[in-house]
Amino acid sequence: MKTVGFRSIVLYILLAAFLLGAGYLAVELAIHGGDWAMQPYNGHLYDTAELGKITDRNGHVLAYTDDDGDRLYGESEAIRRALLHTVGDTRGYISTGVQHSLSDRLTGYNFITGLSDLPFGGIDRDVALTVDQDACAAAYGALEGRNGAALVYNYKTGEVLVKVSAPGFDPENEPEDLNDDPAYNGVYLDNTLSASFTPGSIFKLVTLTAAMEKWPDSWSQRAYACEGSMEIGGSEITCFDHTAHGTQTAAEALGNSCNVYFAQLANDIGGEALQAKAEAMGFNRSFSFDSIPTAESEIKLSGADANQLGWAGVGQHTVLVNPGHMLLLMGSIANGGEAVPPRLTKSAGLLPGLSGGEKLVTAAEAVQLKALMRSNVENYYGDWNFPAGLDVCAKTGTGEVGEEKGPNCWMVGFCDNAQYPYAFAVVVEDGPGGMAAAGPVVSAALSALVD
Repeated sequence: MKTVGFRSIVLYILLAAFLLGAGYLAVELAIHGGDWAMQPYNGHLYDTAELGKITDRNGHVLAYTDDDGDRLYGESEAIRRALLHTVGDTRGYISTGVQHSLSDRLTGYNFITGLSDLPFGGIDRDVALTVDQDACAAAYGALEGRNGAALVYNYKTGEVLVKVSAPGFDPENEPEDLNDDPAYNGVYLDNTLSASFTPGSIFKLVTLTAAMEKWPDSWSQRAYACEGSMEIGGSEITCFDHTAHGTQTAAEALGNSCNVYFAQLANDIGGEALQAKAEAMGFNRSFSFDSIPTAESEIKLSGADANQLGWAGVGQHTVLVNPGHMLLLMGSIANGGEAVPPRLTKSAGLLPGLSGGEKLVTAAEAVQLKALMRSNVENYYGDWNFPAGLDVCAKTGTGEVGEEKGPNCWMVGFCDNAQYPYAFAVVVEDGPGGMAAAGPVVSAALSALVD
């Protein structure tokens, strides 16, 4: 009898384990079944399933399947190229593209019948995006063949309006030398979300915010002298063309983008405090564009000497920035501190992302940064560079990368305008300078959105 009782206990344990395992598998299948079905090794599903239609915010068709089962894209080559990394390629090589991240939706996969229609009706396979095709094409054209990234989003609603990465290609006429021509190096990488770049002077906004936290009542009046260069930690910190800016306050130094000022400021703040503030503003962690994770912006100041800390304070040394993170930071400044989560799909919840906004800066810091960035445009860059009436607030940057390459040219900012609450982040590789290379991309995108 004892043996029978022991066997019964063992059977009950095995039954319980089986039921628990089956239940766990059912839950995982319901949550991740679409992802499993659409893995690259199941690429034949893209050929046998009729992919749904992808449209932009205004209903313009970005991708569709014709009667012969061929996948076709956009109405013009310019739009197809501009939206390559947003729409994605049919084979799923661009992992951030909608055709990969929403492949289960586009193929009509469902938990009950797989790729077959439900007994009580068909599956809606279509996806409407938040992007504006014309604004994306305008931004891509303004890159003028250079590599880089351009992002614009509504910092009140989270809708991503412009998302462009270059280099690209026409997905409807894929080049035969795509894998051989150096011009296409990195073509499957989405620079908006999956890459990080040396930021240069746009990082001075972070350094200034750290000063606001350290000296809340006196940061704006901290003055440092600039003679064009200064020896810090045994090596020189130089300003562009060794321009001597004289003695400056914070606002003047930000407008002049004075490296000598910010190198001294960073050393007075200290590496530990600057690192902590940068991390509070989103460095060293990933964010989510819907369910698509961004690359991390990076800052590592442990063990940095005075010269290295000085260069870090102006956005050099080992500092790297992801454009998607910068977009959220600009949205946070524009929106009183709160960064509204971005979304690429018009159907709320289609790609679940962050549940709520994040505070990347305080409300007080947001007010002060907004005033400084507005002063940059009014007094240094010129409102005439942008569509009239948008009250653009911005900061440019020129991140030196060495290797006989031109710098990463940045412009980040937002419109302080209730009708057009747009934040932006643009980086252009191997360019002549922030305002010269990135400024026209921002202007082109904003012009297309407000026309």
